[in-house]
Amino acid sequence: MLKSIIRIVTERNEEPLLVKGELEKFQSPKKILLLRQDRIGDVLVSIAFIKKLRAILPDTQIDIVLSHRNKSALFAIQDYVDNSYVLEKGVLTYFKLINNIRKTEYDVVIDLLDNASTTSSILTRFAKAKVKLGFDKNNRKVYSHIIELPNKIENHIIERLNSLLLPIVGSSINEESLSFELSHDIRAKAAELLGDKKKNLRLGINLSGSDDSKNWGTGNYIGFLRSLDSLQDKLEVKVFTTKSNEKQLNQIEEVIPNVAAPFVSSFEQFTAMISTCDIVLTPDTSVVHLCSAFDIPCIALYTYSNNPNVGMPWEPRSKHSKVLKISDKETLGLIKLTDVLGALKQTIEEIND
Repeated sequence: MLKSIIRIVTERNEEPLLVKGELEKFQSPKKILLLRQDRIGDVLVSIAFIKKLRAILPDTQIDIVLSHRNKSALFAIQDYVDNSYVLEKGVLTYFKLINNIRKTEYDVVIDLLDNASTTSSILTRFAKAKVKLGFDKNNRKVYSHIIELPNKIENHIIERLNSLLLPIVGSSINEESLSFELSHDIRAKAAELLGDKKKNLRLGINLSGSDDSKNWGTGNYIGFLRSLDSLQDKLEVKVFTTKSNEKQLNQIEEVIPNVAAPFVSSFEQFTAMISTCDIVLTPDTSVVHLCSAFDIPCIALYTYSNNPNVGMPWEPRSKHSKVLKISDKETLGLIKLTDVLGALKQTIEEIND
């Protein structure tokens, strides 16, 4: 059945309208549906767009589709959306979600994904909305209106998403703030879990990301932590990771004890603990975006690609941040320990100036 739906979607022949400015059809819609059913980091980089959309259309019902992979980040946008759907695993969830979307009868659907997505194509195609907006990409024919996709090498993802505001306000508003509020209770729990800060600065080290390629390596982390002896009078360290990566954390703790942050099951609670840090070292983009949200200096470890379909790394927007990159033809573990240590010392100097 799902294959039949995909065939119907791909056989659609209507040409969408390329948007070059403000359009009446996008003014004061009663209901908007946003599609963002990908990963946690994708939700976080969408905060600026969603905040601006809410500011422009304060009386519009704005709903969003998330996935089982990123629903844990809903707290970061909940002040700006009215309702959320979660696309869980399984074919039947498609039909249930499509049915709910059709019942709601949205005026506008906006697909925030800048790569062609079968799921987005299906949800967009079968929504009753007459106005369907997305980027000009391989699944362009499911939309009624398209925006030219900004060059991925030259434009940060936040800027690319802002271009979807064009038909609503006639320009790509330069809104880049990813900031959001955490509740008093969740902050208090983070303080309780981590304890009082005992030095001038707290360095948070996030060990890994969504896959093994986003890991600097156990040996590098141990060597880096050992090299911090000269900074021990001003720097305390908390090492963060997930329960699934407990083995690596234990290996580090065997050599450098008393640095592990506690495991938490909530991404919101993890976010609150990260927010207590003064500097963060991370190879994972979702934590980079948290640093941008709380203006925490970030040392980001990235692989990069010259493939225009991949685009620039999602770099931090927080002050005093540093990015250390290596080609995606090599492994992240080849980033030099001395370069990371140098970036940290430079960041500390800038903070103290």
